[in-house]
Amino acid sequence: MTDKKKAWDECSRYCRLRDALDYCKLMRIDTSQFNRIEDYPVKCCTCHKIKAWIYMQSGHFISRGIGGSSGVYFDERNINTQCPRCNAFRQGRPEVYYEFMLAKYGQAVIDALKILDKQTHKASYIIIGMAYKEMYEELTEG
Repeated sequence: MTDKKKAWDECSRYCRLRDALDYCKLMRIDTSQFNRIEDYPVKCCTCHKIKAWIYMQSGHFISRGIGGSSGVYFDERNINTQCPRCNAFRQGRPEVYYEFMLAKYGQAVIDALKILDKQTHKASYIIIGMAYKEMYEELTEG
């Protein structure tokens, strides 16, 4: 497995758990009722299907681009939980994703992501992976 793939796996895991914790907080779901952290529910940002976050995917608002070297590939604001159908099979309805992003982050962040998309990502994938692993662990400790 490449360093980039390892970094993406850590980033995806972090973002999905982040969204699940936010969803549980919003819906006032007591997470102590679950045997495993992987069972926390989360809602797809585009079709609103609810499943355990471990069965969901991390979808990019702005596409990863060819080779995934875009400046937004690892930007957490650009990565949100989607069900496999919306993410992998491109059924995610971009107009719905846009409305989600607008409500969650606002137009200024969307504009900033569009600018960052044109920049090439040059950071070390090993460092990115380690950072997301540490951030994931912080979420699991809380």
